Amino acid sequence: MRRYDAIVIGCGPGGERAAIQAARAGKRVAVIERQHVLGGTRVNWGTIPSKTLRESAVFVHAIARDRLEGIHFEIPGEITVHDFMHRERVVVQHELELINESLGRYQIEVFLGQARFVDAHTVAVCGPDGGVIVAMNADVIVIAAGSSPNRPPEVPFDGESVFDSNTILSLPHLPKTMTVLGAGVIGVEFASIFAALGIAVTLVDTRDQLLPYLDREIVAILEREIARLGITLVHDDRHAAIERLAGTPPRVRCTLRRAGAIESDVLLYCVGRDGNTRGLGLEVLGLVANDYGLLTVNEHYQTAVPHIYAVGDVIGYPALASTSMEQGRQAMRHAFNIPGLTQRIEQLPFAIYAIPEVSYVGATEEALAARGVHYVVGRGNYEMNPRGQIIGDTEGMLKLLFEAPAMQLVGAHMIGHGASELIHIGQAFLRAGATAYQIAETPYNYPTLSDLYRHAALKALLAVQTGETAAPPPS
Repeated sequence: MRRYDAIVIGCGPGGERAAIQAARAGKRVAVIERQHVLGGTRVNWGTIPSKTLRESAVFVHAIARDRLEGIHFEIPGEITVHDFMHRERVVVQHELELINESLGRYQIEVFLGQARFVDAHTVAVCGPDGGVIVAMNADVIVIAAGSSPNRPPEVPFDGESVFDSNTILSLPHLPKTMTVLGAGVIGVEFASIFAALGIAVTLVDTRDQLLPYLDREIVAILEREIARLGITLVHDDRHAAIERLAGTPPRVRCTLRRAGAIESDVLLYCVGRDGNTRGLGLEVLGLVANDYGLLTVNEHYQTAVPHIYAVGDVIGYPALASTSMEQGRQAMRHAFNIPGLTQRIEQLPFAIYAIPEVSYVGATEEALAARGVHYVVGRGNYEMNPRGQIIGDTEGMLKLLFEAPAMQLVGAHMIGHGASELIHIGQAFLRAGATAYQIAETPYNYPTLSDLYRHAALKALLAVQTGETAAPPPS
């Protein structure tokens, strides 16, 4: 029996940062990872690989959109996804080296195998045959097991014509047509990536509103832009049947409950993800995951068993790498009384790497209106910004929300080139409690997209002068 201060189950972004946070505080930490490599979905199957393909797609789309006289660009007909992703292998290998280096620096012990609870303080590491390789116990245990794509039995996943988000990047060749079932973050990102590569994509949203938690004005721009990419968006529909069609290569027919049959070369199924809680032996703890394999936690990320925490995808929304990292750090700070800044997750930035990018931090206009808050909107449009004109992105927009009468920033929302980077300026202003006056008087390099913050703040101040506040509180 090995003894540790903390055991972390899973070494994706949440587990890795939880382990390092505890180890930096002088705790002896063990990490158990069920995959043959560390890094989780973020490094190996999701974030890094998909964003690598996205950069290739953005490059191809920009060349096609901004074709200049004298520049000729043509994509060979038989190019594969693998051809587009030569950088991915370099980046992934580098990330894996950094993870191993960090864990080694803090003397965190890593065990590969399936974790299974023996009792509330004891975890066994099991091999492929279910046999116990090693057992260990600890005062604190963090479940950061991540999630996997939902794979319902009626969907004929075959790796040829029907894929999930973990296998889609193994496409043997680029298809001409694609159906994407599920218009969450993953579905929207992949739909726009493949559409930018010239593939005719049908995106099926199971909800009546696309990405309902986003600012509606931003979503309206996103819908317009993905339509320009050639994406056909179907709202409020689900599949009734999915069947392979014989051929070389095979094709697939998806019959929707309302819109009827859609035939395409490839189908990507990405309706939800399930927490990786099966096989953990949670029953010995009295913990019960929900129907999606997700665990319930409190504001400190404690489960119903106080010394057992859960972070990242395994607790559900928002299930982003950045928020998972912060959850892991906060869980360990609470467990070991480690001093540090405790941040509200709603003040962390969110990004959707569609084409174009969408990113936001803080409150939405809809949330402020629902609370009856007096607020003022300021917008900075890429088409009025010289850098926006230079890069050819004239549809993007920065939207700032200020609470009146103090005109303090409470939300920033952005769509367009570089949104996932530029939103951090809004995050800094938000955390500093900046006002529209301060943002408008902050100097920015010229020409830059960052200067949109000044324009948006000035627009908000002009709105105050003309009495254009919104959502007066109820009487």
